[in-house]
Amino acid sequence: MHRPRSLREIIELLEVHGEDARILAGGQTLLPMLAMRVASPAHLIDISLAKELHEFNVTGKSLRVGAGVTQTALEGWDQLSQYQPLLKMMFPWIAHSPIRNRGTVCGSIAHADPSAEMVLAIMTLEGFVTLGSKKKVRIVKAEDFFVGALQTIRESNELILSVDFPIQSTKVGYGFSEYGYRHGDFAVVAVAIIRNGNLWRIGFGGIDDTAKVFHVEANSVSEVEEYIHTLASTIEVREDPTATSGLRRHLMRTLGKRAATQAFEYESDLQL
Repeated sequence: MHRPRSLREIIELLEVHGEDARILAGGQTLLPMLAMRVASPAHLIDISLAKELHEFNVTGKSLRVGAGVTQTALEGWDQLSQYQPLLKMMFPWIAHSPIRNRGTVCGSIAHADPSAEMVLAIMTLEGFVTLGSKKKVRIVKAEDFFVGALQTIRESNELILSVDFPIQSTKVGYGFSEYGYRHGDFAVVAVAIIRNGNLWRIGFGGIDDTAKVFHVEANSVSEVEEYIHTLASTIEVREDPTATSGLRRHLMRTLGKRAATQAFEYESDLQL
């Protein structure tokens, strides 16, 4: 068990131990996996003492969130609804408050569950992930970062330094809707929508091994609803023990309509 106090120490440990190490941030995913013997790394690197990773700020036209920032810390930021309304809509749906107290924003994205709200958010907002190793820092678009269920392009000697959620203009509308069997469960299907005039960006979580984002030009909610209806009938939608593809297609349509209506009626209070 390693408890480094600086980013430099974390990077050094990852360079040395690589595949034999796992990052421990909030531990809300990793600790249950350790308890069930699903994971058994030789080295745990606890990053919670590295203070420089616990910062988030508005940089240019993006909200940048460090690797150590908990979901509760960001959720409680009094300007979140101004700069990132979509995240504000999503946080109440993420597990329960004790989980959010420990779980980190970057940790959720690193885990890459296709039903996770933060994964859907960074995909729909067209954000990016900053990865750091001893030799280099690289910035990866969200659409390139996720390669499958619980799979990303992060190398074993890399740490997610931060994630960026681009800030939209004042004319943009947002909508979010989700269905789970119980409050706090992962979504069976979640829908996030961003409307900029007649340009709509529609993100779906839970329907495939990665979150999926589609673009459509439409002048009304009914046109968007028709597009989603056709989409739900034609694209491949996963089926697993938690839900049939038929149920997921139905939820795409019903949740999509709800989120589209919300995005159409949304009024921004952002002052850039």
